Amino acid sequence: MLKAVKGQDIAVRMLENELESNRLPGALLFHGPVGCGKFFTSIELSRTLNCTESGHFNCTCPSCTQTRKLLSRNVFLITRGDLRNIFNLWKRFGVRKERIDNFMHDVRRLVSSIYHEDRPGRDISVLEDFIRCRGEKINNFQEVIDCIYRVLDSHKGKLISINSIRNLQRFLSLKSGDAACKVVIIEGAERMTEEAANSFLKISEETPPNAVIIITTVDKDLLKDTINSRFRAYRFVGLSEDVYKGVLLSHFGHEENRALVEKRYDIDVIRAYFERIKEQGLDLESLTGIIDEIIAKDHTISFLDCTLDTLREKIPDLHRSNMGSVYDLEVNIKNVSFIKRSIMVNNVNQEIALTDFILNNFFNLMKH
Repeated sequence: MLKAVKGQDIAVRMLENELESNRLPGALLFHGPVGCGKFFTSIELSRTLNCTESGHFNCTCPSCTQTRKLLSRNVFLITRGDLRNIFNLWKRFGVRKERIDNFMHDVRRLVSSIYHEDRPGRDISVLEDFIRCRGEKINNFQEVIDCIYRVLDSHKGKLISINSIRNLQRFLSLKSGDAACKVVIIEGAERMTEEAANSFLKISEETPPNAVIIITTVDKDLLKDTINSRFRAYRFVGLSEDVYKGVLLSHFGHEENRALVEKRYDIDVIRAYFERIKEQGLDLESLTGIIDEIIAKDHTISFLDCTLDTLREKIPDLHRSNMGSVYDLEVNIKNVSFIKRSIMVNNVNQEIALTDFILNNFFNLMKH
């Protein structure tokens, strides 16, 4: 049923057991780090609930096909996920003809992130035209990319308003045909306004019997206690390196991209940051400029990944010479990993986290 979901064995086993025993709750909460598959699992569960055939993970019935493409009338989507990272990956890998359906899936996800909030502007109209014609009648593909980033910039940090929740309520009130299951997916549920959260709680308490509500968040402690108590929680874990690479290759890439997948960051670019930081020393004004550039170019996680790889490369030599230093190095690796996780999972302020790390840790770590 949910075999397509990778790296989440425990959560998948719980969901499949509940599906098989017909005991799936009407209110589900998926919580875990960014990029671990919460949204994908939500779509796969929606597909399984509405499949008109076997429910098999590679079913190609019309219902499953529509759900995967985010075109199903039985699925209502509100998203406040960080879609900029997804489109940065598309820029990195390029959009090939054999991956156009995956790209269109992500464009639909972006359009749905604002569709219930604002009147469609010109940029949204361009993206909707792109989806409608599957990109075949678009003369300037760069225009689509430019539209995507303007939409991302204009809606950065936007909250889920009461208007979205009212639209959700209208969706649930409509009758579904063919005994279909209505599925609501709210991605980034912690971003509801107080008014929206209160209204949503009331709706979740009165969920129709033929409906399922799925909410996702990086940290369930960011949600109201009343919502946590109402929803069945499923914990998602961070993906292993191998699983993550496999997901990247299957969604964005092809065999020619394998080298890009293996290389999580451009080492020359990140090492250039290292050298510039060393040259500036503790000059806070100069360091602030470099840190702002790292964040603006979405290189924060790559910067920390490269730091971790640099530290790990030192371990074999230290094993032969100084075991005490190995212990210190492993402690430092854990500290850098904690900073990375805090940024990815807890959404801590990147500027503060990077500045603190560089001033208090980076120079000591890079001495040898």
